[in-house]
Amino acid sequence: MLLVALFACGPTPDDPVSFDVVAVLDVGLNPHQIAFSEAGDIAYVAAAGSDRVTIVDVATLTVSGFLDVPDAPLGVALLPDGGVAATRFGADEVVRFGPGAEQPSARVTTGGAPSLLAGPLPSGELLVAVEQTDVVWFLDTDGFVLTRSYDVGRRPFPPAATSDGRLVFVPNYDDGTVTVIDVWNQRIVATTPVGVHPSGGAVLPDDIVYAAAVRGEDKVVLINTASFEVVDSVVEGIGDEPFSVVVAPNGRLAFVNNTASHDVSVIDVAARHVITRIQVGEQPIVMAVHPSGRALWVSSEGSDELTVLAIPNAWRTTEVTVTEPAEVAVMGMIHGRHPTSDLWGFEELEITIRNFDPDIVCVEIPPNRWDRAWRDYTERGVVEEPRVVVFPEYNDFMFRLATDMGFEMIPCAAWTKEMNDLRRSRIEEFETTERFADRAAEYQRLRNAARERHQPPRDPDDPHYIHSDAYDSAVKAEYEVYDRYLNDWIGPGGWTNINVGHMRVIDRTIAENPGKRILVTFGAGHKYWFLEHLRDRDDVRLIDLVPYLPESGG
Repeated sequence: MLLVALFACGPTPDDPVSFDVVAVLDVGLNPHQIAFSEAGDIAYVAAAGSDRVTIVDVATLTVSGFLDVPDAPLGVALLPDGGVAATRFGADEVVRFGPGAEQPSARVTTGGAPSLLAGPLPSGELLVAVEQTDVVWFLDTDGFVLTRSYDVGRRPFPPAATSDGRLVFVPNYDDGTVTVIDVWNQRIVATTPVGVHPSGGAVLPDDIVYAAAVRGEDKVVLINTASFEVVDSVVEGIGDEPFSVVVAPNGRLAFVNNTASHDVSVIDVAARHVITRIQVGEQPIVMAVHPSGRALWVSSEGSDELTVLAIPNAWRTTEVTVTEPAEVAVMGMIHGRHPTSDLWGFEELEITIRNFDPDIVCVEIPPNRWDRAWRDYTERGVVEEPRVVVFPEYNDFMFRLATDMGFEMIPCAAWTKEMNDLRRSRIEEFETTERFADRAAEYQRLRNAARERHQPPRDPDDPHYIHSDAYDSAVKAEYEVYDRYLNDWIGPGGWTNINVGHMRVIDRTIAENPGKRILVTFGAGHKYWFLEHLRDRDDVRLIDLVPYLPESGG
């Protein structure tokens, strides 16, 4: 039933903070989690007090059906095959409905009081927080079986994961902490104190921070995804007893439902401040943003209603108008050899960079480690961030030059510790276990052969050789063997996989800076891969770096 008919004109770009109410729906008693079909045309709403999941036609905003789910269904999620999963909080289980089915086709017992569902992760798994047994379960959606669990803090609330599924953050309501699970390496890596009653959160764009609502202190804390420390908080503009955080698909806005002040705080993610608060029903308990990014759906369990709010046009666009292509050059780095190299040391790097005169330098530093590295440098003049210190060209040279020349350093590396740990363990297994013995021997033979065919004609540190077609051919021949034998086995840290990740961040930097002069500085082995993916692009004018290099005697 539609309680309040559609009304009000849609917001315009001239009114960027007008989140107009589109509709207020009766979806049953105590509405909780909301899930959308892949196409966004159907919404499923867990109506805990009515023992059902209500099906809503999104186009008409009318109720089109129900799924009977006894014993307080709090959570609902869409499955990869188009089916639906729902929790039974009072019956300690999760049930599965096949696509179009009206009766459950499978069920799993989780133990005491499963609440909301999170995911699916890229692996296809759902996460189930079980409040009374203090565990988080991973639910395989293909076989609909529980695969593994992690003991977390007291009374875990709904978890959230990074976009690649490598990390899961679990707010522990009664402990005042957030547990961090390294999914790829199957271990708990941190327990972070955050305040009284953390109740829900979300990983913000680019996977740099996890934002957690701290219900007992009326704030949202930000946890860095590398250090797992609280690095900031949002207090001003947050209402009474904030309960969870959701993010718009384009990443520009985050929403916080305040259960005691009966409103929603809207956060400008880039600026980290609240731009407005929107009054909704009593005790807004769960939110979801429609996949189109056009509307925020809010379940208010105190008033038994679901409010649909229009997100203004001005906040839905992320388009950048390309007036002219970016000028991009790729510079190959030799990392630990720079400080002692006679041909490609800091002096030669500085000559090259000054000759090129970039507006932006893309550096091989992960975005979630940048803030600490830059703070280290500006406050103490010494960079101590663990990942950055392994690259002397940044630690001992690039920060100083950026300050002197005025170019902007942008972190563009997709590397993560979790990826590195998994890669190390997978390579060790490949090299030392009997089941890989024949394949490992074949791999080593082919890699050695590739090296022998492509011996450097001059000093390998000569920047003119490093920036030549001969160098790129030699590196490509060797890494193609590595890629063929190990990419899929290593997983996220495999050669193609990591380069795709790096390129994704570099692409975003290029897209956001049309017409700028951009220098990409990564390990020289990556150079051929980047160049192949930058050629023939309309938004890039690729520049050969050789004319900007110092003279070489090689």
